[in-house]
Amino acid sequence: MTSAAGKPPIPKLAGVCGWPIHHSLSPVLHSHWLREVGVRGAYVPFMVKPWEARAAFETLKKTTIAGLNVTLPLKMEAFLAADERTEDAQRIGAANCLYVRRGKLVAHNTDLQGFSDPLQARRSVDDLAAMSALVIGAGGAAKAVVGALLSLGVPEIMIVNRTDTKAEDLVAQAGLPSFYALPWSSRQIAVQRADLIVNASSAGMAGYPALDISLKKTPKTSLIYDLVYTPEVTPLLRDATANGLETIGGLDMLIGQARPSFQLFFGISAPDSDPSDILRAALASGRR
Repeated sequence: MTSAAGKPPIPKLAGVCGWPIHHSLSPVLHSHWLREVGVRGAYVPFMVKPWEARAAFETLKKTTIAGLNVTLPLKMEAFLAADERTEDAQRIGAANCLYVRRGKLVAHNTDLQGFSDPLQARRSVDDLAAMSALVIGAGGAAKAVVGALLSLGVPEIMIVNRTDTKAEDLVAQAGLPSFYALPWSSRQIAVQRADLIVNASSAGMAGYPALDISLKKTPKTSLIYDLVYTPEVTPLLRDATANGLETIGGLDMLIGQARPSFQLFFGISAPDSDPSDILRAALASGRR
């Protein structure tokens, strides 16, 4: 690929920020796509301390970095650092994507699409309109999940979090009777009646304790959706499979949210081919 003057285009640089960041498969995914489409560029991990994140993000305007994805626990800092916020970022109140346009730092959120696409592939509009959903967690990922569920017309959304006040604060911000918090001590009551259970917390991620719930009494028609992808098969997904429940893993959401990010950063659509095997190989080998 060359420019009109016959010179190779300047390589584009993008990346992902988090604390920690070593677990992220985003560099593997985006680097694979860059090779597939033949774009000269790189996508790399950046370890950013939470207490330095906002200042670090604000410097993005002074660099040639095309954009950044943002993961735990920096999504709120990314949102607050921005000069402008897209509609999706404003709806969620958190950002997983930063880029510069016309000298302004823009906060965006592709988690809505990333979460919704795999869910809609498994449940119809009518199914979603009759669901009771349980969201576990109250951070940026949980905000995206709740926003997506509301936009999909899910009529009842329960939320629980180890710190009850965080779940209650999230509910208060929304101010919707169909979205309410339950105390952590009552989580099993919700698990036993939910049609959709979403783990939007870090529980079950490599290095973190497993999610403290049991799926033994969950309805057999329920769908279990774990946003964690390291490991690919989390303790929650193992429990779901053992109890005959349908599952969606975090790799599906990772791929779904990465596609619009790739378009924003590199100006070209990601390949339509499924990169799951590439990601699984990276998980198995420990390569990032």
